[in-house]
Amino acid sequence: MLRMDQYEHIRTAYRVYGQTISEIARTTGHSRNTIRKALKQPYDGYSQRQHQPYPVLGAYLDIIDGWLRE
Repeated sequence: MLRMDQYEHIRTAYRVYGQTISEIARTTGHSRNTIRKALKQPYDGYSQRQHQPYPVLGAYLDIIDGWLRE
């Protein structure tokens, strides 16, 4: 499975720099079929992650904020 930065690299190499699918496959080490699939997928952009709570620090956040205010 490819990461978002790898998808972006493949799309940029193909559309901006005009590299062929074979050239991209050679430089990235992925198969030509994987490159084709990456180029076929619609570009959704990056999605924002939801806020993650602080499970370990949660109980101590008030104390830490107090120290920082001093």
